[in-house]
Amino acid sequence: MREIRPAIVDIDRYLEEAARAHQQHEADRWRHELRPRAIRTFAGRAATLTWSRALLKLVVEELYPDDLFTELVGNLDRVPARQWPRVLAIAVVLRRSWRRDGLARVARRLRISLTTPPDRTERRRQCPSPTRPSRIPFSGSPRLRPGSPLRSDPARRGSRP
Repeated sequence: MREIRPAIVDIDRYLEEAARAHQQHEADRWRHELRPRAIRTFAGRAATLTWSRALLKLVVEELYPDDLFTELVGNLDRVPARQWPRVLAIAVVLRRSWRRDGLARVARRLRISLTTPPDRTERRRQCPSPTRPSRIPFSGSPRLRPGSPLRSDPARRGSRP
């Protein structure tokens, strides 16, 4: 019994190595011979391919979008064709934006501004209004114009126009 066991282990190891070698040979053959030929055939036949929902879904699927994609875009079956560039841009930016510089790089390449206008409430806090609320003139009240005489001009006192 002792002598049979090492022989079985050697046979198993030999069969495993042969299977791995065969798989490696098939993978190399696929990469170097069959795949280039198949891709050339595909490329020739895809020359007349136009944008379709199937192509859009395939490209988006290849970019592995997260839940934020669904939140921003919704159901791909309901997105109109004119929105497809936006959908692809969102999928790409989700893929590339795990770091802030990745988001900035994609936005710059697509010429999309990331600056946001300041919030109105934030702007009010930063810039106080030039006049106090108690000094706001009523509508229709007389306003002095530059160069106009003052009402309290002593020379005009007592004379009514």
